[in-house]
Amino acid sequence: MTLAFLVVFIGMLILIALIDMFIWQVSFFKVIFMLFKLDEGTNESFVSATAIIGLICSIVIDYRLRKNKGQKPL
Repeated sequence: MTLAFLVVFIGMLILIALIDMFIWQVSFFKVIFMLFKLDEGTNESFVSATAIIGLICSIVIDYRLRKNKGQKPL
């Protein structure tokens, strides 16, 4: 689950960067920098908290799956 979270996050980041490169005609690294730069008025804590909560949830789910896999059925 954690791997899936990271793959989806990175995949979406790259896809958005490629689309922006095509639209704005700028380099890949400049687009990545623009994507991570938050505009004025953006609630940075809300954006960061959402990503962190998603990562924590995926880690917890992975831990529970691994823990349940080790238990033998009755």
